[in-house]
Amino acid sequence: MGGAGKTQLSLEYCLRMKDERRFRAIFWLDASSRNTLYGSMETAAKQLLPDRVLDNPEAAVVLVKEVLSSWSERWLLVFDNLDNPEDLRAIGNFFPANRHGCILITSRYAGSKELGQSILLDRMEKDEGLQLLLRSSGGDADELNAAEEILGLLGNLPLAIDQARAYVSKRQLGLRAFVREYERRKQSVMQETPQYWPYQRMLPGKEKETSLSLLTTWEMSLPLLGVGEQATELEKVITLFAFFNPVNIGERLFSKDGGDDNLTTSPMSIFKDDGCWNHLKFEDAIVKMQELSLLQFSHSNENEISISLHSMVSEWLRMRLEKSSQPNFLKAAISHLKCHLDSIGDSDSKTRQAGQAHLDTIWREVASSKLGDIFLEARITFGNFHRDQGRHRDAEMMYNVALAGYEKAFGAEHMSTLTTVNNLGLLYADQGRVKDAEIMYNRALAGLEDVLGPEHTSTLTTINNLGLLYAGQGRVKDAEIKYNRALAGKEKALGAEHTSTLETVNNLGLLYAGQGRVKDAEIMYNRALAGKEKVLGPEHTSTLTTVNNLGLLYADQGRIKDAEIMYNRALAGLEDVLGPEHTSTLTTINNLSRLYAAQGRVKDAKIMYNRALAGK
Repeated sequence: MGGAGKTQLSLEYCLRMKDERRFRAIFWLDASSRNTLYGSMETAAKQLLPDRVLDNPEAAVVLVKEVLSSWSERWLLVFDNLDNPEDLRAIGNFFPANRHGCILITSRYAGSKELGQSILLDRMEKDEGLQLLLRSSGGDADELNAAEEILGLLGNLPLAIDQARAYVSKRQLGLRAFVREYERRKQSVMQETPQYWPYQRMLPGKEKETSLSLLTTWEMSLPLLGVGEQATELEKVITLFAFFNPVNIGERLFSKDGGDDNLTTSPMSIFKDDGCWNHLKFEDAIVKMQELSLLQFSHSNENEISISLHSMVSEWLRMRLEKSSQPNFLKAAISHLKCHLDSIGDSDSKTRQAGQAHLDTIWREVASSKLGDIFLEARITFGNFHRDQGRHRDAEMMYNVALAGYEKAFGAEHMSTLTTVNNLGLLYADQGRVKDAEIMYNRALAGLEDVLGPEHTSTLTTINNLGLLYAGQGRVKDAEIKYNRALAGKEKALGAEHTSTLETVNNLGLLYAGQGRVKDAEIMYNRALAGKEKVLGPEHTSTLTTVNNLGLLYADQGRIKDAEIMYNRALAGLEDVLGPEHTSTLTTINNLSRLYAAQGRVKDAKIMYNRALAGK
């Protein structure tokens, strides 16, 4: 990618080869455009045969090739910045036919690898980065720690490190002060070039060479994305990527829209054909971006594309936007992430971790903008996701802003308002804030009964939630009353085998088990299990939760073999569906540990306990 140090590394190689007299001649050619390449060849021709008169640029190319092809000594041609794919096709016309010579090419275009052996420049090693930043190998401990932090902030990118060094030196700024102030100085750092700066290039339309910074070197890649409207569209696509976490931007983030009207104007709409996602069209665009070293991609499960950007490229793409355009990209990112999180359900831990990283990145942008009081529906989705991830403070913040917005826009008894109230009740219950949870549930229940009626499914869900809260407090009679009311209502409204009905059946089983009403509990669990197996399948997470509950019940009764069968069935299913490190999987492993310990199977118990502990 631009700024990785290709030119500087090649130049250093040339200087060493010159000192060691490895070549009779070394010619450095500017291959950034066809015109500059012809100009460099003319300069080389005049050095080789000063008296020869050249009629045109092609004559210079022919002369250089003829002279070098006749030499028996070694020579080196360096084609620097051969970045344009169009120029690559005919580059062989500039190569002399002589096996004594060597050709070195620097390029951000991945297709140049086809010309011969290639070396991929990635991030700088830490020791090299420290040497470049500090221009010395010493420094006290705090300075070294601050320098390492700076390398992390800059993604170990050589040009960024050198510009930071120039910035710090010019302002006589301490490294620790630089770390503290980097967030608001980053655009200045990316533009910083000292008065003497060897990294220069003749840009299109300019009459003299320009000092290249991170911002200018990446800017030169964008016009190569395509012609006219195509380049503009793809520029918008890669800009949208910059609003997500730069690592693991999955294709699935954009392939589902959930009927969200906000996404009709998203840059990703160019990959939709009659409303359907076109994977191949998306892949073609991503391949082009990777060929220009603007990003990297890989294929994950089911051939889904996963994209990564350098962190500094993400920063640059957001910075270069006009302020008036930034909200549109941020809104599109929020809408895509909302649809994605709504669709993933109980996905594996990696998918959810990636979703959390994207949510954190996007919300940092929201916090610095004035968009925080809109996208109320997205806030509910994000709040639910935070809650599922155990991020209770973040969830409460999302819910409270959404609640205030709904109350202001629709009133205290609107369905959106009451749903948010119920979500806050769930959150407070998760935190053990029992009084707060009960207040929220009762407020939601009163409103739902008034708006929808006592037998509506939303009303019954809130009644079930109150049952859960009372059960957790040990208010067994109150819990049983609520569960039975919810069960009767759901059986009538949804049917005996609806998943919501079966969840309440399962809750009654838990309540009875806690009271020691073993037979009643087993009846409820078996009813819930049979229904879930029929409706959801034997390996659904809800089914497996009931299997695990039966294992707990059998263990409490001393039915060791039955308990072990249930635990192993639950464990196998959860490992397959959620992965070996999901919290539900680890809970079942812990349950098996306890069972083995109770049997005196010490080795087995220790293995399981250690596995559960490491995972948790």
